[in-house]
Amino acid sequence: MAVLHPSLIAIMGATIPDDAELLAVFDDEEARRTLHSTDVLARLGLPMFQRRSVEEALDAMSARGLLQSLSGSRYRLPKKRQVPELIGYYTHNPRGFGFVAPDDGSDDVFVPATSIAGAMHGDRVAIRAFQAERGREGVVLRVVARRPARVPGVLVLRGESAVVECDDLRVRGPIIVEHHEDANDGDAVLCEVTRFPEHTGELPLGRVKGSLGRPGALDVEVVKVLARDAVAETFGEDTLAEARTLPERLRADDYVGREDLRDVPLCTIDPDDARDHDDAVYVKRDAHGGYIALIAVADVAHYVQPGTAMDRDARARGTSIYLPDRAIPMLPRELSSNLASLREGEDRLTLAVEAHVTADGRVSRSRVIEGVMRSRARLTYGNVARALGWSDLGAHNDKAVELLPDIEVAAELSQLLKSMRLRRGALELEVPEPRVRFAEDGRTPIDIVQSRKDPGLKRAYSLIEELMLLANEVIAQHCEKHKVPTVFRVHGGPEEAGLLKFCAAARALGYAVDPDDVSSSKKLSKFLRKTAKDPSARVLHFLLLRSLPQAQYHTINTGHFGLASEAYLHFTSPIRRYPDVLVHRVVRQIARKERVRRDEEHLAELRASAASSSRLERRAMEVEREVLDLHRCVVAREHIGESFSAIITAVTGSGPYVQTEQPFLDMLVRSSSLDEAEWEIDATGLAIRGRKTGVVFRVGQPTTVEIEDVSMTRRAVFARLAPVALDALRVESKRGDKRSGHKHGREEKGRGRAGRKGGRW
Repeated sequence: MAVLHPSLIAIMGATIPDDAELLAVFDDEEARRTLHSTDVLARLGLPMFQRRSVEEALDAMSARGLLQSLSGSRYRLPKKRQVPELIGYYTHNPRGFGFVAPDDGSDDVFVPATSIAGAMHGDRVAIRAFQAERGREGVVLRVVARRPARVPGVLVLRGESAVVECDDLRVRGPIIVEHHEDANDGDAVLCEVTRFPEHTGELPLGRVKGSLGRPGALDVEVVKVLARDAVAETFGEDTLAEARTLPERLRADDYVGREDLRDVPLCTIDPDDARDHDDAVYVKRDAHGGYIALIAVADVAHYVQPGTAMDRDARARGTSIYLPDRAIPMLPRELSSNLASLREGEDRLTLAVEAHVTADGRVSRSRVIEGVMRSRARLTYGNVARALGWSDLGAHNDKAVELLPDIEVAAELSQLLKSMRLRRGALELEVPEPRVRFAEDGRTPIDIVQSRKDPGLKRAYSLIEELMLLANEVIAQHCEKHKVPTVFRVHGGPEEAGLLKFCAAARALGYAVDPDDVSSSKKLSKFLRKTAKDPSARVLHFLLLRSLPQAQYHTINTGHFGLASEAYLHFTSPIRRYPDVLVHRVVRQIARKERVRRDEEHLAELRASAASSSRLERRAMEVEREVLDLHRCVVAREHIGESFSAIITAVTGSGPYVQTEQPFLDMLVRSSSLDEAEWEIDATGLAIRGRKTGVVFRVGQPTTVEIEDVSMTRRAVFARLAPVALDALRVESKRGDKRSGHKHGREEKGRGRAGRKGGRW
């Protein structure tokens, strides 16, 4: 039998192999039996003086269920084995441990620091999972595929040695650099890993090829964010080669067997800067007081066939990524912005949903149409809001006026659908969305605004959103009816602990609410509607979002809590979301009465695609948020020293976070600016009190701040309280102390007021 070569790590003064190496001893075919600790030493080639350290490691593994401990320092694999092996992506935590998201879509598996072996953040790994007291734990058995080799960071030169300090603290580092051509100490660089670690505690080796520039420049920091998450702006040559073979227009055989929808006055309604158009809509009244809605969606699956380079690239990207100044598309622009995009006046292939909706909002019947359409108009939300008289902010559009009777009917149906959805328990959460305004060069950010602040624009967005929700639900029910495997969009309700915390926080804001009052989506929706016009509504929204799990993709339909829907999926955006492409494929098969694959191999592929899509969606959200934060920093830098009205949106051990309306910025109020070193956070997480000053900050509290500093590398804006605001807080804190009988610096207990009822939700 081959002798293993352990990578030794230091634990409490002793050196021992990691869990994966120890487990490999027992997994060996020749050793499928009970082993004494001395046998383990021999098989690992370790000296006898390390016996005690190895036994401690074996005992720890036994306590976690990886091994079974017997009398006399003997060990063996458990008789009742857990899941033998799982494949998934590894996410590292800077504190040393990590998690693996399995391809089968099951819950994440916790991996202790001693069990990560040579895995780095982003690697695809094989693990053995087992049930522990607090959930599943696992040990990395091997790395299946390495993460992208490029890692952004800062070059640090010390004499003859050089390392790259990684920007992403989740990446094992520092990276020991062998070559650093044309890069200077302190430069931002992309480091290519040349030797990945093989064991726990080992550092990677790499080389640097040139400098990106000095840290802090907007372009440099954006490149670092994209490189950190391996976001490729260009497509592979094989994908581009396929895209170049696409025709400019539909071919004659594309029309064969399709229903002609070109006379239907469909129109697209999108943001004014949209480059691709996934969907077009048309609604008319029927003879019975109800509605017939046609939601035509780009037939992307006609062009993106399984196994092609475009399909592999789309699956690897998962979703388009929208940066403030540009989009990184999931599909090549020949398809996303041309042949598949529902451009005005051009024939396009569509997979459409026709839904008949009764006057009381029920879908009485529906059908799927493989068709050919021609968009009558390219409208924006602003065009629609102005044409309907909802807002005067949007630009006038002659075609919007021409199509106004149809748009009014669509608005009626949209409002009916929304009312029905809210009554059944859907949650309407209003979270402000920022939008960057640029100078004439299109690159220099000059302002951050709320994109849907105008009520009329918000109604125009809602008009389309409701029709998209209708189409997605109809297709989900269609797939359920035909019992075909597909990818659903699922969303669970809050766990008991999260619900209790939300109720406690709501009570602290002055709302008389307990878990029974919000125990179902219907009750929770009613509570939100009742408080919708209160000043503290936005705070409630943030608190509720934090208590809810994130929606994800899954092959098992468990419903969507936030939408109060029994079956929901994504169908309407196949140009920018890969799960929609997967759904289109199975819907086309149903429409054509083709055989739908149900074999285990296909189901496993579908589960892996769903898990991958969820992971890549989270990646896109993180990238979009960080790049937006960089643009916020650039805007804030032009306002240093200026005062703004703000509201406290969160409190942390580092101090309070505040948000300003114009420009729309999030900032941390530094403790140093308050002459405070340590904060006490109350049980609800809604207030902090300075131990030294006694100053209290509460979420939802208005204040006035001055922008003090900006850190591009930390993606952060820092503020200090304006003198008048700080004086007011000190006076209020002293009053609170007199009411509660406590002095500054002591723990605040039993304050006289729980918070104020207020606010808009």
